[in-house]
Amino acid sequence: MKHRQEKVLQLLDSHGEDLHRLLGRLTRCEHTTRDLMQELFIKLSSSSGFDKALNPYAYAWKAATNLAFSRHRRKKVACEAIEIDKAQLSDDSAPKPLEQIIRQEELQQVLDMTGTFKELARNVIVMRFIEQKNYEQIAERLGKNPGYLRALCSKTLTQLRHKLNCQLSDDIQTEVSHG
Repeated sequence: MKHRQEKVLQLLDSHGEDLHRLLGRLTRCEHTTRDLMQELFIKLSSSSGFDKALNPYAYAWKAATNLAFSRHRRKKVACEAIEIDKAQLSDDSAPKPLEQIIRQEELQQVLDMTGTFKELARNVIVMRFIEQKNYEQIAERLGKNPGYLRALCSKTLTQLRHKLNCQLSDDIQTEVSHG
């Protein structure tokens, strides 16, 4: 057990910022991100699978992603959004409040829909579009062929667009019928 905790601490020393950033992007909430980092530490420290993992970072990444989507499905915590550093934005490029709200709602819908996909498809979407990894990096982490992952990503994006369009259509029908 002590050896496993040392291994977890070494992993968090080398990849903790990446995992924190991933959780922050998936949850969009600093409070939840901190909670999930603690849950991740506990999960990894008590997991015999972590000891057996050939790639401990890939194992931790997968566990972090699963924790985030599990929390996302439960939606227990009302969160404070992670602040954008306004000093980096000029007055002209600063998003207006209504634009920020719309973007947050759209991102929430995309995350909701992404959470409904099978684990591999969801992981590819997260790595490609949230972490901005190329297909070779994704393939290396997942142990899959880059061409297969590119095709899976394309198929998943098509399904995501379809689901979002159907949801938008349903929302419009509800608005019209309730007038």
